Amino acid sequence: HNLSEDKPLRFIQTWITPSRNNLPPNYGSSVGDEAMRWNQWQHLVSSVNNKGTEATVQINQDCNAYSSELEMGKTITVPISEGRMAYMIALEGSVKVGDVVLERHDAVEITPLSSEGNGALGVTSVAVEKAEHGKDVAHVLLFEMQHVPGAGRNDL
Repeated sequence: HNLSEDKPLRFIQTWITPSRNNLPPNYGSSVGDEAMRWNQWQHLVSSVNNKGTEATVQINQDCNAYSSELEMGKTITVPISEGRMAYMIALEGSVKVGDVVLERHDAVEITPLSSEGNGALGVTSVAVEKAEHGKDVAHVLLFEMQHVPGAGRNDL
């Protein structure tokens, strides 16, 4: 529900299955921090078991969520360790992930093979859009989790 009369609502609802049944609910929300996501990954969501994180939302699953706003032509590296995988969505603008270009609202699955298991896969902004704060950006959202062979879409 948008409480503002003059600003559009930007809302992404994501459901992540808990690590096991009958856990107490644990959820949250975050508006993020423009400076923390500018040309870098801002860590928004992490596991309640990950005590060394600065993520604002903690969930009952081994999953991390990151956001970044990239200026035109800027490249950052996807944070994927060995045995991990990720899903990425382009919220605004366009990015090139490996050899794949994601346009606004496109998504891709990233497996350990595509990042060579060492997080070496780059994300480069190739088109930008004016964001609500007035800057021209390519805005991406990344969910990183344990790799389950045979699960998912195998896009990249």
